[in-house]
Amino acid sequence: MSCGYQHPPQVVYRGLCQRDVYSGALDAALKITRSEGVGALWNGVGPTLLMIMPSAVLYFSMFDMLREKGKVKFSEKYHHIVPSLAGITARCFNIAIFSPIELFRTKAQSQQQLVYSELKDSIKSHIKLNGVRSLWDGSKSQLFRDVPFTVVYWYLQDMLKLKLRDQGYGTMSSNCGGAVVGGTVATIISHPFEVTKTQLQSNVGLNNKVGSTGMVGHIMNICKRDGLKGLTVGLAPRMVKVLPSCAIFITTFEGLKEYFNNKNSE
Repeated sequence: MSCGYQHPPQVVYRGLCQRDVYSGALDAALKITRSEGVGALWNGVGPTLLMIMPSAVLYFSMFDMLREKGKVKFSEKYHHIVPSLAGITARCFNIAIFSPIELFRTKAQSQQQLVYSELKDSIKSHIKLNGVRSLWDGSKSQLFRDVPFTVVYWYLQDMLKLKLRDQGYGTMSSNCGGAVVGGTVATIISHPFEVTKTQLQSNVGLNNKVGSTGMVGHIMNICKRDGLKGLTVGLAPRMVKVLPSCAIFITTFEGLKEYFNNKNSE
């Protein structure tokens, strides 16, 4: 469900990051639909499905296991940072495993009417020119994006969830409220690195050394070319994608966990 609703704003966001012909998110959505058809808003949905299901299972399973072990190992005064530490560890494993698939997805979403045979040729050309390690191009920016996002998101989400529960809210509403607030702040903080990662990965197969300038060099180039505004491009559609996604994932996970725990205790 999360994948289905979030894909159009994801494509709009990629378009804003990669192309210079759009004045905003609505303009990008209308022009992409007009020139490439409504189906273009679901470009790259195959790699997304391939990545998001095992990625979500691995991430939340590892996160929950580390969070529970951390609360046992650390004293209570450190419990507020345990979710962030568990989230960072789980996210690093996720990036190491799924970064090449993320690259395929980004490439598919950044090109007009790119069929999978062309995507395959583009990836082959990129590997031939830059080596197998280039499949992890953008992973450094992804780490710089996901580490601050994870720290801020899980810290605020857990803190607000506990406060809402103390006020009498249930599992679903407390987790959803915490996710929306935490996701909003974390998305704003981490967005410049998302822009950098997207542009690095979108250049795959264009016969250039996409990683030669490095992440910091690429951020500086964006600032020189577009100013600080260039690091905030696509923030609105990314917020539309991320916030409901955070709420859906955490409420579903915690709701099912509570349900099965209750079933097991009966």
